Amino acid sequence: MRCPTLSSAAALLLAAATGIAADYVPFGHERPHHLARRDASTLTAKEKGTNLGHQEHSKPKAPSGSRLTSLSVGTDNHELAVYWTRSPANEKAKQAFVMIHGRNRNGGDYWTTMNDALASAVNASYPAADPNAIVVAPQFYSEKLNSGQYKKHELAWDDINAWQAGEAAIHPTGSKETSFDALDAFADEFTNTTKYPALEELVFVGHGGGGQLINRYGVVAKEMSTSRVQVRFIAGDPSSSAYFTEHRPTTNAAIADKASCPLYNTWRYGFDNFTGTLDGLKTPQEYFAQNVRRDVRYIVGYDDTAVSGDQYCMAILQGGVARRDRNLAWWKYINLLARTGEDVSGFPGNLTAEELPDWSSLSGGQLAHTLTVIEGATHNADEVFGSKQGRTVLFEKSQTNVQRGWRPKGWNKAGTPVVSSSASASGAAQAPTSQATTASTQASTSPASKIQLPASAVLAAAALFAFISLLA
Repeated sequence: MRCPTLSSAAALLLAAATGIAADYVPFGHERPHHLARRDASTLTAKEKGTNLGHQEHSKPKAPSGSRLTSLSVGTDNHELAVYWTRSPANEKAKQAFVMIHGRNRNGGDYWTTMNDALASAVNASYPAADPNAIVVAPQFYSEKLNSGQYKKHELAWDDINAWQAGEAAIHPTGSKETSFDALDAFADEFTNTTKYPALEELVFVGHGGGGQLINRYGVVAKEMSTSRVQVRFIAGDPSSSAYFTEHRPTTNAAIADKASCPLYNTWRYGFDNFTGTLDGLKTPQEYFAQNVRRDVRYIVGYDDTAVSGDQYCMAILQGGVARRDRNLAWWKYINLLARTGEDVSGFPGNLTAEELPDWSSLSGGQLAHTLTVIEGATHNADEVFGSKQGRTVLFEKSQTNVQRGWRPKGWNKAGTPVVSSSASASGAAQAPTSQATTASTQASTSPASKIQLPASAVLAAAALFAFISLLA
């Protein structure tokens, strides 16, 4: 005889899981089109009823030196609001910067941050900074929180900040344009050599939530570099990355556990449920192969260790509760995956070359990425981009001139080949002291240990209780 109590519990748990499960599709399975909700963070936030936050949105106002205008995206007469240099020198500009705001959706402030960094570099006669550079900062409106501020044909997104993961806009009704497609529109704009005949560098820059978008855009963006225009992607302090495989650097179950986090590899955290862009859909291996060849620059505040931002298990599995540690663990992961020979022995994360597939056939053992770690910088765009090292990340055309900043004690600049007999470094000895991947004590003292199990874990619990009910 079945136990009514257990059967009822199983039914309730399965019903609770339905909201997420209905939207989950493993990578490679068919979807009607790429507009279906696919972001695990957004789905989990809705399931948990997470407070939207940041609900004070005053009317957008263009900062001094800029104007608030719009850029056409796609083919349906839809537009993206954007702050633009008021009097751009289109025929002289050698550099264009597309600066992405964070979760507060304060595009005007981020336009000012980038413009101030440019002005400071120019005033200091920094040779890599173009005095005629154009600065633009898109405004990814919230359909709800910015209601009444966007125009009839302007794009707005679902909450919480679905634009960060490349989701499609929900305004105007029936929109099919994603935030990735919006960035593609800037690429189309600035690679127009008739309009910008002198342009040599197109730089996509993001911090925080914007860093998340750029981090992923550098992976899935269509090919856009031309013989004249060099494109680079700068991701500042993102709280998570899209892992190419199912491996994760956090293996301490007291912090987070893959077994109780079934959405850990779902897009934005991995490639399950990713359905492509208007440019199509590729495999994770194909995305990896194009990403390793691109000029991607990560910039991380060494003191970005506050327990804030994304604390879902999907993010914690990427290196603990601190953004800094997740980003350092990501650097270790992609270098091991590409078999670059970069010295990553002092970086957080428990992954080893033996555990990861050898994708050197895709990378050629090379990675066209840089990592700059700013000591004394927290989760603050002005601190990371306003630093002397940050200046090199923003303006230097050649990666050889980009300063690295912090590295672990004993770090070997030349690096050594990563082979199976020597690739088992845990990162515990020289890794930053707030590393969460090996410190079980942090799990018991950190606020993260008090967070309720993410809604994604309901799937595993539902399956367990359903099984018990069948046995009862």
